[in-house]
Amino acid sequence: MTTPDAFFEVKPTEFSLTAGRILISVPFYNDPFFNRTVVLLTDYDEKSCAGLVLNRSSQLSVRKVVSEIKVDDYLYIGGPVMPDGVFCIHNFENSKAASKLLPGIYVGSDEVMLSLIEHKAIPTLKYRFFVGYAGWSPGQLEGELAKNMWVIGAPTPELVFSTPCARIWDTAVRTLGPDYRHWLKFPRVIGSN
Repeated sequence: MTTPDAFFEVKPTEFSLTAGRILISVPFYNDPFFNRTVVLLTDYDEKSCAGLVLNRSSQLSVRKVVSEIKVDDYLYIGGPVMPDGVFCIHNFENSKAASKLLPGIYVGSDEVMLSLIEHKAIPTLKYRFFVGYAGWSPGQLEGELAKNMWVIGAPTPELVFSTPCARIWDTAVRTLGPDYRHWLKFPRVIGSN
């Protein structure tokens, strides 16, 4: 970097905006909810744009918040829209109620899927439950990208299911390459994780 302006420059990535991509918040964007978040896009077309924030844990178990689901893992805060809705992402390719986002990453569940999770019937089954989601009206996300609030990345099952919540943003930034590494040194906003 040769100038102070270069420090704040946000280069777009090579990835297109589509379901199955991740949005990585730019650290200079100081929204209190979305600062240093990574959002997995679950829906994207001209009418609908939605995703789940991967790195906002509630510190409450799924069972504590949604008593019908007998799972003691942490419940994640997927976003500020529909805070009473519960969503599940997982790696189980044989679920008839799920939509494939990418190989090894599916969204959606049904009673059979919940039973498999509750009974730990498949040792390799990985999942996360979310309450609420992030949503954008038509054109809103494109506007936010144009204002350099986000960059687009490509998730992996390891990032989505195996990376500790507190490390997801840093890990996603590192996958973008050397043009983005200085973001890791940018001070955190007070109150963000």
